[in-house]
Parts: sequence; structure tokens; C-alpha cells
Amino acid sequence: MKQAFDKDDMSQRQDRLLTTLEGLLELSATEVKVTLDQATSLIAEVLAADKVDLFFHDPASSTLVALGTSNTPMGRKQHTIALDRLPLANGGRTVEVFLTGTSYLTHHADQDPEELMGVKVGLDVKSEIATAFEVKTLRRGVLLAVSSTPEFFSEQDLHFLEAIAKWIGIVIHRTELIERMKHEAVEQGRRLATEEVVTIMAHDLGNYLSPLKGRIELLERRACQEGREQDIRDANTVKRMLGLLERVIVDLLDVAHLNQGIFAINAQPMNLMDLVQEVVAAFRTAEKPIHFHTPVEVVFTADPDRLRQLLENVLTNAVKHAPKQTPIVVEVHIERRMDGPWMILTVSNQGPGLPPELLTTFFHPFVEGSQSTGSGLGLYLANRIAAAHGGTLTIDSPAGQGVQMTLALPVEEEELILRMPSREVG
Repeated sequence: MKQAFDKDDMSQRQDRLLTTLEGLLELSATEVKVTLDQATSLIAEVLAADKVDLFFHDPASSTLVALGTSNTPMGRKQHTIALDRLPLANGGRTVEVFLTGTSYLTHHADQDPEELMGVKVGLDVKSEIATAFEVKTLRRGVLLAVSSTPEFFSEQDLHFLEAIAKWIGIVIHRTELIERMKHEAVEQGRRLATEEVVTIMAHDLGNYLSPLKGRIELLERRACQEGREQDIRDANTVKRMLGLLERVIVDLLDVAHLNQGIFAINAQPMNLMDLVQEVVAAFRTAEKPIHFHTPVEVVFTADPDRLRQLLENVLTNAVKHAPKQTPIVVEVHIERRMDGPWMILTVSNQGPGLPPELLTTFFHPFVEGSQSTGSGLGLYLANRIAAAHGGTLTIDSPAGQGVQMTLALPVEEEELILRMPSREVG
């Protein structure tokens, strides 16, 4: 008879386990808090427990926080006496289970010297079972069931709770994924709306600039005819400022085109040496000298306009952060790799360097240094231009040793033309 009873009891426990797991899987993954409260109430009902908690570890406060608690009298009382937060420093059996990852069962918590007084007296807990749970192999908290009745839970109940804890981890992971997807969808909607507004404004500004530039050029010609030197200088200053504004508009439109997948590359044979010399000459000043070294003259297929845009943006950043009278060095060479030749172009300055935390976001849009007044689009676009050519743009800044940006582009062996001995310009 006893054996038959044990089989019946085991069958009933398995049915309870399957019923509970089915119930957990049926929970709608909406908000984490709502899902956890539903899960703990379901487990409390199946175990006939006075209270079930899902304690999550909060690293910021080193505390276990009950983000899910069964809707039972003891569960509500726990919040009233502030036992829904368990600082790790205060110890107790729940904290011990989290720290060690070892499950726990007791029939007489009121006689356990290691248990918190609030649990033994405030909640009048006698029996406890607890097990840690993981979310994607990371220990995140403790699943706890308690009763005010001594010797209430069995070893089978603990195994049951351990099985439930594994499913809880899956449920939490699913819920957090859905919440993250919702958040990302909202952010994506905001970005698309912002890009649409920015694109419209950029087009409108471009339309206004054309007649404005024409009017400034007309005033400049009149000033030249009448010999008004101060007006000529003022007109040139305004034209330079309009040129900068045009560049910002172009960058804004390019960002929109990148995000819409219509960023075009017009590849054609080009002489890299001529392009670099031209751009370097435009940026070189007495205060910010630029030296250009190359052992070769490289002719290969790429988009000269986009590479000009890339180099201008990189040099703008280098000039902006280089100390006065400190040279900026531009170098070009060919590197032989396993997959063929690569064109390597480096731009180095001897500035103060960059903090490590900025290096990780330096190629993100609208990210600039704390002292910068730029839009934060230049290096983002430079990085995307490099990627559109199948290459990379990287940044290296050893502490106190300046900044080096490296453009690496793959080159087809049959298209590559190398000629001329070593040159140094500037």
C-alpha cells in the first residue's frame, strides 16, 4: 500500500509541476513586474505556501529586492514591515542562497540562528525553501517559498522549486527581451521622425543658401569695382561661413541617406597622392603644419569625392585637437595581407590624447569631445565612408601620446598601380 501511495504522490507532484510550468508559459510577457507577480501567485497556489518571492539582485545597492511577491496575506505584510528589500550585508538565508548558489530547506526557521529576526518573528516563518535562479547563465536572484507551519515543505518540494526556477529564468529573459524590443521600437520611431525633420530642414536651408551666396558674390563684385577693401574682406568672411554651413547641411543629408540605405559610392580610378596633397594643402597653416610622407604613388579604384570628404573630416578633427606649432603627420603605404594588398593612410597628431570612454563612442553620430563645438557627424560619416569601400577607420590614443586615425582600404591587385620613389611634402 505504501508503495502505491508513493507512486500516487509522485504522480500528483508531476502533475503539479506540469500544470505550473504550463501556467508560467501562458503568462503574457508584458511588463516584468506584472509577470513576476503573476508567477509568484501561481507558485504559491500550487505549493500552498503562505508567501512566494522572486528576489532580484540590485548591484547598485547590493540588495536583494522582491520584484515579484505572491498576493497573499504574508506577502502583503512583508511589504508593510519593509522585508521586501534584503541588503546583502545583513545576511540571512535568502542572501546566503544568492551568494552561494546552493538551495536551502528548513523545517524550523524559528530555531535557525542564521535567519533574520524579521523573518522569524515579524513574519512568523517556520518552513522555508529557496533556490537561486539564473537568466542566461547569470545569477540574478532567489526564488523563495515560506510557510508559517513547521515541517511544511519536503525535499520533493525543493526539487520542484528548482525546476520552476529554471523556467522562471526563461520567462524573465523573454519578458526583458520584449520590453527591450518595445523600447528599441519607440527609439527607432523617434529617430525616423527626427531624421525626417532634419532632412526637410537641411533641404530648405540649402534652398535658402543658394540665393544668399549669389547676393554675397554680387556685393563682393561691387566692392571690388569700387575698391572697398573692408567690404571685400567682410564678404570673404561671410562666404567662408556659408561654406561651413553648406558642409553641415551636406553632412546632415549624408547621415539621412546612410540610414535610408541610399548612400552612394561612385568608384573610379583615382590618384590618391594627388588627392591627399590637395586636401593637406588646404588645411596646412603656420600654426598647424602638416607633413605628408609616402614611399609610393597609389592609383586605385575608389570614390574620390567620398575619400576627400573622409580625409577632410579626419584632418578637421586632427587640426582641432593638435597643439599649436605641433605638426600633424599624414602617411600612406601599401600593406600586404593574407587577402591581398591594402592601402593604409594614417593621420597622427601629438595632442593630449583621448580618454578611453570616449574612444568607444567616437564614431557615433552627434558625439563630440566635451570642449568641441562641432556637430559630431564628421567622424561618423568618415567611418561609414570607409565601410562603404569595404575598409575600416580606426582610432588609437595611447595615454598622453596623441591620436592616430588609420584608414585601411582593400585594393585589387590588378587595379593597383605603384609608382615613383619616396616623397615628403610639407
